[in-house]
Amino acid sequence: MRGVLITLEGIDGSGKTTVANALANSLPEARPAKTFVFTSEPTHGEAGKILRSLLVDRSSEISEKISRAKRMEELCLFMADHANHLARTVIPRLNDGAIVISDRYADSTVAYQGVTLKSIVPKPRDWIKEVYSPWNVTPNMTLFFSIKPEKAIRRIGFRENKEKFEQFDFLKEVDRNFHEIIKREPNRFVIIDGEREADQIAKEAFEAILKLI
Repeated sequence: MRGVLITLEGIDGSGKTTVANALANSLPEARPAKTFVFTSEPTHGEAGKILRSLLVDRSSEISEKISRAKRMEELCLFMADHANHLARTVIPRLNDGAIVISDRYADSTVAYQGVTLKSIVPKPRDWIKEVYSPWNVTPNMTLFFSIKPEKAIRRIGFRENKEKFEQFDFLKEVDRNFHEIIKREPNRFVIIDGEREADQIAKEAFEAILKLI
């Protein structure tokens, strides 16, 4: 593939979506000869639409068995959405030579579902990565926006329609999972301090991407 794949990762409240929006304005202006594709997961495909509705569904579970089944359903939807994203957007555009920038990608599924599945499968992070391994496309670079979970929760507190993952104890575990992923692939990640002002974060992300492309 001739293009470049860059992903933005971090726990909820890390500021990565704000940065993604800023990059969508600044990068094409800075490099007008290059083709940029800005995308995200969950996508707006069929599986992504179902996921988005599930993530704001706070209905109580009927039983532990149903809870476990719903968590597996959630994982399968994330994987189906990711596969659709690869097939319809990421791979074709990389083949065209574009620079694809995705707000969330497979690492988020490993980090988040690595928490939700910890009572269902052994070593869930490794298990999920193993399922992805034969068909996933590894990013050329991943920007990880680092923020303490307690500060992220304070930011999230101002949001309407918060998702079910946006809880302090849950995000602490997700944050640990992200750092374990980074330890295994340190050369792929650029860690950006997400606790600063949005314009400072966006500037560092912008400069990191320009160095790569």
